[in-house]
Amino acid sequence: MEQAYAYHQRKRSAPRRDGLSTRGVVLEAAGRVFAELGYEKATNREICARAGVNGAAINYYFGGKEALYEEVLVEAHRQLVSMEELGAVMNAGADPRDKLRAFIELAVRAARKAPELWALPVLLREVASPSSNLPAPLVNSMLPKLNMVRSLVCEVTGFEPGSEKASHAVALLLMPCMFLGLFPEKIQTILLPDFMERPEALIESMVSYVMGGLSALKSEFSPPVSFRNGKES
Repeated sequence: MEQAYAYHQRKRSAPRRDGLSTRGVVLEAAGRVFAELGYEKATNREICARAGVNGAAINYYFGGKEALYEEVLVEAHRQLVSMEELGAVMNAGADPRDKLRAFIELAVRAARKAPELWALPVLLREVASPSSNLPAPLVNSMLPKLNMVRSLVCEVTGFEPGSEKASHAVALLLMPCMFLGLFPEKIQTILLPDFMERPEALIESMVSYVMGGLSALKSEFSPPVSFRNGKES
């Protein structure tokens, strides 16, 4: 798998007359086919037909269907939240709470645009029938984002980045954001009927919820203060 990934990284294509690269066109077509059919039912022939390219294009640019699927997962993750967007969050202001609000706003925006993207059904299919191991390219694209969120959480709480406390806080921040983004649109309309029209109301609720939870975690893990003879010890 790693050899295939290294192989297709070297393959690049010149821009076509329409301004798109053949590799990019194949990746886009593959995302739509995997979203509709899933990995097992999707075929190289169908993907190449959608892309309007030669049947050998997948092997040439990606090294095979499996490596192409890995790239599709990476692109799906980028479509929802990119490194550039997270970087903007980290520069949202000096106050960590302002950065946290910006992160939640980003998560809500990602959830609102998700129904329009093929990224959502691709990721939902992967969640429902996960691969035995997360593909290395996907892990490599996720880790920098995770580290940025961890840095933000540690700014807010004062936890050490490598501590168990920080890991718990990051998970408890990300889980509702991820669940919101992976909601199928029909479920969104049932649980959050005004979500698309009034996202700011949910943002305010999530900010209060997250800040309250992080404050509680911070208090829980703070060393207890004992008093003896009226003096703090």
